[in-house]
Amino acid sequence: NNDNKNEGIIITKKRDRRICSAEEEILLIDLLYEMNGTGWKVDTGHKSGYLTYIEKEMAKKLPNCNLKANPHIKSKVKVMKKQLTYILEIQQNGSGFGWDDEQKMVTGDKEIFMGWAKSRDGAAPLFMKSMIHYDKLVEIYANDLAKGGKVKGPGEQSDSSEEQCTINTNQVGGQQCVKRKSHEVDILEREFIQISKTLSSLIEVEKDNAMAMNDIKRAFVHEVDVHEQTTEKRKQLFQLLSTLSGLTTEQIVKDTRLIGQDTAKMDLFFTMPDDFKVIFAQQEISGAN
Repeated sequence: NNDNKNEGIIITKKRDRRICSAEEEILLIDLLYEMNGTGWKVDTGHKSGYLTYIEKEMAKKLPNCNLKANPHIKSKVKVMKKQLTYILEIQQNGSGFGWDDEQKMVTGDKEIFMGWAKSRDGAAPLFMKSMIHYDKLVEIYANDLAKGGKVKGPGEQSDSSEEQCTINTNQVGGQQCVKRKSHEVDILEREFIQISKTLSSLIEVEKDNAMAMNDIKRAFVHEVDVHEQTTEKRKQLFQLLSTLSGLTTEQIVKDTRLIGQDTAKMDLFFTMPDDFKVIFAQQEISGAN
């Protein structure tokens, strides 16, 4: 066409799209979660081939499932990571809206949230949408985030570039293919790095809180032990006073109350010979009068 002589025609490669059913999404997350304790998960993420493994496992457990490692599972994993990034960002920087951990959803002022979501591709559907598997997703990718790395492993090739073929009619039969960096992925990776730092800080805070709780627990246990020891000493005090001659029943009761309210006095009383105990007990009653 002569009208296109000086124009480049952009041809993009489209992939089949398929929406996961609720059952398929649950199974996918469960499989990723189970991988945390297997050889598929290493320090740098998931091993190469893990998507194909998930495809086969899903086919076994859901015979009618026709999800493929690429593009279906790969695309769904990418979306889940992106949503997790947004939620973690909201937890730290949400203003006018926030994360309800009890309902597992983003709540608050919808208009403010939508304004925030405009610059974040795919964030808008998160508003008032329950994510019951949020805790599992955090566990699946927590180590990656805490280490400040991107949430991916050797088996996860970043979709950081998309192939476009430009046909320029000024070149004789020429077809030039160029790769363009995806701004969306750049933003996503920067957000992961920022949130990973915040998550690391939160982990340190949680450790400090745990240590403080342990200190409180130890103090409480110590207080209980002291109370039990004091109670036992008071019993012993009463028994000793009851065996001493020269004290009336009324004096025994009164001395039990007077001496028993002071641990130091009880300790001193127990070390005395019996005749000194009687004098000590009588002096306590005289002093109280």
